[in-house]
Amino acid sequence: MKYVILIHNGPAIVELFEAMSDEEKAAAFQVYWDVEADLNESGELVDSKALDTDAQKIVVRGRNGKPVLTEAAPPSIADSVSGYYLVDVADEARAAEIAARFPEAVVPGGIRVARVWTDADFAANA
Repeated sequence: MKYVILIHNGPAIVELFEAMSDEEKAAAFQVYWDVEADLNESGELVDSKALDTDAQKIVVRGRNGKPVLTEAAPPSIADSVSGYYLVDVADEARAAEIAARFPEAVVPGGIRVARVWTDADFAANA
């Protein structure tokens, strides 16, 4: 089953990292590389990317049907997605086990896990 692990950034995460020493930050960032290496080794990693939280935009459809881009609030003010891991794992428990490794997991809402719907899911809910 495929799951996406969403890593969020927001005021509580900013505070978490600001409170860390340089050594603690280095160790926290190493977790991302370690998780990726472990998932590559186990064959569970489908894809992962870090996202630029400073350049995120909010998109709304304007009255003319064309997209309107607005600046998103910075992570120090609002929640944003800072990265994701798409994994193919046995079950939700395994996805949660992976997600719990990330530094953001100590903050409520810092990590979110969602099962990726398949064509069969869409057909069953149509």
